[in-house]
Amino acid sequence: MMKFLKYILPVFAVLLLSCEKAGQDEGGGNKYPQSTIPAPEEFIILSWSDIIDANAKWKLELLKEAGFNAYLGWFDSFAEVDALLTAADEQDMHIITSCTELDADPKNVIPAMTAHPSFYGFHIEDEPEVSEFEWLANKIEVIRKYDKDHPCYVNVYPNWAWGGEDAYLPKLRSFLKTVPVSFLSFDNYPIKRIAGSTQVRPDWYHNLEDIRTAAREKKMNFWAFALALSHSTNEATYPVPTIGELRLQQFSNLVYGAVAFQYFTTWGIIQNHGTTPVYKDVALVNAELKQLEKIFLGAEIMNVWHTGAVIPTGTQKLNALPKGIKSVKTSDEGAVVSFFYNNGKKYIAFVNKSCQGGMDLMIDFESDQAREVAKDGTEGEVADSYRVPAGDIKIFTWE
Repeated sequence: MMKFLKYILPVFAVLLLSCEKAGQDEGGGNKYPQSTIPAPEEFIILSWSDIIDANAKWKLELLKEAGFNAYLGWFDSFAEVDALLTAADEQDMHIITSCTELDADPKNVIPAMTAHPSFYGFHIEDEPEVSEFEWLANKIEVIRKYDKDHPCYVNVYPNWAWGGEDAYLPKLRSFLKTVPVSFLSFDNYPIKRIAGSTQVRPDWYHNLEDIRTAAREKKMNFWAFALALSHSTNEATYPVPTIGELRLQQFSNLVYGAVAFQYFTTWGIIQNHGTTPVYKDVALVNAELKQLEKIFLGAEIMNVWHTGAVIPTGTQKLNALPKGIKSVKTSDEGAVVSFFYNNGKKYIAFVNKSCQGGMDLMIDFESDQAREVAKDGTEGEVADSYRVPAGDIKIFTWE
């Protein structure tokens, strides 16, 4: 990813194509295909860990107010799990959880957990090693003896693990072949600061490509993350996220096809004294995701492309536009471009790949019936040009 340069003159990438070539990208003659992968009833917006039973109720209330409908956390005892689930029952929240007693006494603990309306699924493992795949499968098999309805949650490593980028997709396929999960969840926190410069991991989009590929092959949904907690490693500092950085992460997840949007961790959003400065920005992004649900939930994403001077490894450059679009121009670092169908309509969405600055976007359609689609689904006339804020999304539909 190129470092953002505040004062550089915009450089436009102009993309033109013939309608005949573009028609190949539209489902082989099926004008409005719908996804064959069953979607959840709503987007899952999940906060990850850091709640204990003593403060569950007020923290769940704050999460609910910020647009969360799910929480994941694990405990030592069933008593702690029961306290969390009881608090969540009142908040109409989905809970993914586990405790040590789940392993010791699954016959009695599983019915007690699943009796709660708020119980959504079993937390099994975070970032397992390849050597643990068989162990995970056996663990899930035990749970399935007593409950076949609720999903078992395993979150996998990003693509810097398991042997790196080239080995990652085969390892994903091995994981999904061995471990009977209902969906594929992964984390990759792409925005980091090195020597005062904010950068986006160049392998992040390749990670999204591989996750999307593996999930589609298994006809399952995938869940993704954004980072809400600042921390440091020997390599870099992961900063307190701005609204642009949060949007870039979650909207990129969205246009690649994610149906669940997770945040690591609750501690970055709510601490014992109350909410953090990140809380209001997370709440805004969650509200936008909820609006976008009517456009994206259940969509059949046909292709994802990239524009810009540098095309990330493992991704496709936008060389051929869908039929009905004459040209697209994007400035600066370019966009993630997603072409998809949903509810009998076709859409194209652009996510500004810069998390710090705006992106100029110009799009020209063959028909004057093309419409700009706001995040809430309302439609309006297409303008001559747009300035897309950092990490933000712009959507269009046409016949």
